[in-house]
Amino acid sequence: MPGVTKHHTKRDYGRAFPASHYDDPRGGRASALERNILRYRSTEATVYLFYAEEVRDFMLTDVHRAAVRQPGDAIWEQPEERRLQRVFADLLSDAEIEKKLPAEDVETLRRAFGSERQQGKKLKVAFAYAVTIGIFTESEAAELKALLDYRNDIAHRIHLVMSDISRNYWSIDQVAYAAPTYKGEALDRLRAFRRSLWERARGQLLLTLSMDGVLFEFAEHVFEQDLKRLDRLITKQIGRERERYEAINAELDLRGTELVDDLSPRFPANHRPGRQGYGDDYIPATGHLTKRGVEICYRLFDLGKSPTAVAYLMGMTLRSAERRRWSWIKVGGLQRDRPDVERFDIRSMRRLPLG
Repeated sequence: MPGVTKHHTKRDYGRAFPASHYDDPRGGRASALERNILRYRSTEATVYLFYAEEVRDFMLTDVHRAAVRQPGDAIWEQPEERRLQRVFADLLSDAEIEKKLPAEDVETLRRAFGSERQQGKKLKVAFAYAVTIGIFTESEAAELKALLDYRNDIAHRIHLVMSDISRNYWSIDQVAYAAPTYKGEALDRLRAFRRSLWERARGQLLLTLSMDGVLFEFAEHVFEQDLKRLDRLITKQIGRERERYEAINAELDLRGTELVDDLSPRFPANHRPGRQGYGDDYIPATGHLTKRGVEICYRLFDLGKSPTAVAYLMGMTLRSAERRRWSWIKVGGLQRDRPDVERFDIRSMRRLPLG
């Protein structure tokens, strides 16, 4: 489905593109598919945060209120803890307005009074009570709790949620060692729970009517429509990307051509060594082609390979491959004079005599 996770495998050795920070010939330029997946995820994250807060508020307000209500209390009365929260909030507001407390201290006290730890304790009580009265089963409660925990990843660790959509070698290494944080099915599951809350709680709880949904209604409608549109678009783009992948794989097969063994595009003699300095002399960084490497590159174009395929085969950027193709055309293309290249013994890596 759209927003799907890329699965990066850990490389055993080396880099596909030695002179680049990226594992793709396009470098850091995102494809149309990647752009739409990131758009999908960002829209999905916005909707998810709102839905999670609605469910969380239901658990903290309606379920927790019923869980801590003492026998004999009127069902519409707020529990003592809730009343004291409002008193404390009013006191802080008055102190801030009358400038009896600095704004920084007021904010610190608000965070301390309504901290995640306190809410976490309340949620634990609320989930236990919800299971007891039959609103959720044990497995449903565990799943919903995990969905609310994922909300924290979106709110506080969004970089981990988006990290697998990347071509950067460092990011890919991180994702290869740890599973991606993004959960593609989470919004569908949370949406289903949200829609069923009122039906589940019917006859069990006194429900609080909130106007938050009205305030978010227009944005929710737009976002949900965008998700459906991006869903259809991404599905089509994935199909086209698979076709492109199959076509490129066919082009990368050099079996039956002369460009194998020591004439392989990735043979070390085709690339200049790493960055070194000897006095005033400078040897370019790995990734620059030698004269032999340029000729091998031209022979790939002789075979009808596309710049994208040449970029993958030679380990260069797509822009460099396109420039080499223009150079190949300028020197005559298929009608150019093909110079001899040095040959090497594969086992010993020694040069073979010409002729």
